[in-house]
Amino acid sequence: MSRYIRVVLAALLIVSGVLIFLPSGYVSAGGIVLNAGFEKGEGEIPSNWNLTGNATRVDTGPVYAGNWSARITGSNDTLTQWLWVGNITWPVTYDAWGWIYVSGNVTGAIALDFWAGKEGTQLSPTTQLSATDTNGYYVQGTSTIQAPPGTTYVRIRLLGTGWHEGAEVRFDEIGFYPPMGGYCFIATAAYGTGTASQLDILRDFRDQVLLKNALGSQFVAAYYRLSPPVANFIATNDFLRTVVRETLIDPLVSLLQWSQDFWRTQPGPP
Repeated sequence: MSRYIRVVLAALLIVSGVLIFLPSGYVSAGGIVLNAGFEKGEGEIPSNWNLTGNATRVDTGPVYAGNWSARITGSNDTLTQWLWVGNITWPVTYDAWGWIYVSGNVTGAIALDFWAGKEGTQLSPTTQLSATDTNGYYVQGTSTIQAPPGTTYVRIRLLGTGWHEGAEVRFDEIGFYPPMGGYCFIATAAYGTGTASQLDILRDFRDQVLLKNALGSQFVAAYYRLSPPVANFIATNDFLRTVVRETLIDPLVSLLQWSQDFWRTQPGPP
């Protein structure tokens, strides 16, 4: 086993163990939240988003945590974020989700598409997570979408169609991240399947602890960037898979199961 792989595997164990006991600041129940920028910025301009028309952020009271949501109140109002995902050399599948509130006879939509270069060439059709009148509640839209080779950015737009006077659309909890599955991830490679029961507690810990504090989120982002070559190497060697599983992953899962009363929290409200 190369020195690089040993270092990465050791770091996974050490950082995960330490983060169990870190205080949590809310991020998401399910993955990286892109509209965390709604809680930052000056005035009505959220961080990392471009506003068009009367698109803005609004103090609506906490939906999950924090007070800000994105709001659009007219035709051609749009909030846009360009998210750099690296230079993808093979198809990568992502989970996308978002909570949408709609009043009036309009449609609120989260539109996602993949690009080669920011505002360069669009490589994929546009996927929309949409909702019509939600009767005073936020409803969640979800999708699984695949980034084609050559992708460097995903464009995410919050918008509405079919506007009528007095209508309003609000957005919260916009998320986008590769799911933990496939041989691109070390634990899955070690078990040889994406459905092993041990992966459930690892996913749970990722969502409820790692992604709820800044250091944990940075660790997860680094893991997704660095783990594919390690996972691919493990997946092709039965002996190494056994060693990693029995000496690293299984003890970590046991530790998480033993300590889950300390770190497990209740899911956010619908």
